[in-house]
Amino acid sequence: MYSSILQKNIYLKYLLVIIAGIIFPYAFSPHNFKILIFISLLIYFYILFQSDEQESKKLSFIYGFFIFLFGVSWIFNSIYNFGGQNLFISLLLTLLFIFLLALIFVPIGIFINKDYFSHSIHRRVFIGSSIWVLLEWFRSNLFGGFPWLLLGHSQTGTYLEAIFPLLGTYLVSYIIVSSALYSALIFLNQGKISKCFFGIIIIIVSVITINIFDRTWITHSAQGINFSIIQANIKQEIKFSQNEITEIKKKFLFSTLSRKNRDLVIWPETAIPTLYHHDRQFFIELIQKMGNKTSLLSGTFRFDKDSKKYFNSLVLLNKKNEQFYDKRHLVPFGEFTPLPAVFGLLAKKLNIPMSNLSEGDGKTTILSLHKINIHPLICYEIAYPYLINTGYDNFGLILNISNDAWFGDSSAPYQHLQIAQVRALETQKYILRSANTGVSALISPKGRILDKVDFGKEGVLDGEVYGTKGRTPYMYFGDYPILMLIFLFTFFILKNRLRNNG
Repeated sequence: MYSSILQKNIYLKYLLVIIAGIIFPYAFSPHNFKILIFISLLIYFYILFQSDEQESKKLSFIYGFFIFLFGVSWIFNSIYNFGGQNLFISLLLTLLFIFLLALIFVPIGIFINKDYFSHSIHRRVFIGSSIWVLLEWFRSNLFGGFPWLLLGHSQTGTYLEAIFPLLGTYLVSYIIVSSALYSALIFLNQGKISKCFFGIIIIIVSVITINIFDRTWITHSAQGINFSIIQANIKQEIKFSQNEITEIKKKFLFSTLSRKNRDLVIWPETAIPTLYHHDRQFFIELIQKMGNKTSLLSGTFRFDKDSKKYFNSLVLLNKKNEQFYDKRHLVPFGEFTPLPAVFGLLAKKLNIPMSNLSEGDGKTTILSLHKINIHPLICYEIAYPYLINTGYDNFGLILNISNDAWFGDSSAPYQHLQIAQVRALETQKYILRSANTGVSALISPKGRILDKVDFGKEGVLDGEVYGTKGRTPYMYFGDYPILMLIFLFTFFILKNRLRNNG
């Protein structure tokens, strides 16, 4: 009955797809209604199975458009508030960004529709799941990448957590899509329901088995690091104002000098928004006032005299030495202008502060403190697991500093924190996260938030963290196993289809 109604009413299809796209982001933080990811996919796939290829491509674009419209429209905040407050340009750029992201969904409509692979249940599922994950991978890496709202990221705190240290986020995405496809095919009632139930049972049994035999891949260090994370809650509107620099320094000084007994005091990304070599004496004098064992870690802008380049950096400073890490994965338009010949005029119009930075050369990816390796990631870099270079023989932890004030009081800071939780699960390492306006947090190797300072609050997070030694299968193999399996599935199924058509 429902099938015939959908086939006769194209407007109902579009309405349902729009609803499915709108509810999709609410499976992620801060809402965490995780079942909505399954419901959204179920509606979407069921409608595609009732549509021809042309309809499916249009419906897929609309689905993607509303996912990103409701899921990442927070990008408007940074473009408008900190790019000249030009309403027209900010709206245009935001909609263009969402439009381009939505185009990535179009190939799904090509491969999932009422005509494609109609003779095979399992082929539909294998192809549909493979195409989805491949498109997630392309979106995460193409033109700098945008690995936001990946299906797998929504499943922190569920039974699927046990999969992250094995084969990572994309396998979790694959399982979610496969489950939704099998369920949608059950509702079609094409006389092959038993095959669909069999597929769902295999998925459930596999996930339960992985959880039963879940193991810890790491060992903890005997000695920990006492830390204090300073969340100063500096609003972005005043952060780059020259008139406010003195007050910003005073705020950090007051909080830091009260933590003289700590091993490590952590400030967020670009805590003092000036060039480090201009304010180096300020940092040196602060360190002299601290205890002998205290180190200060802070985000800063750095100018390299040899290369004549500017970097978004991190400095680890104590009375003995200073270590630098330069951000390797920059944010387009926010930190650099891609294709200056094309977008140079637009960048000048936006006039975003410090948007002419250079990428770090990657020579320094590990800092050291008390025989524990610190794997630094600045802001957006936490979304890229390949930037984390963990080893077997040394205890280590991950440190992520960020300034999510760019996105205001939106879902962005919470989505960012959830991505950090996924990195903790994949690496089974503690993560110290310092964010200017929040959310600053201590995350366990199991992805649990052990303590935090909420968004929009000024405060200090004190605690003790331990290094872990060892490497999970995911950190050893990366995404290669799941991507190779997907390519093989796709190759053989497409080959058989061409042979049958021939």
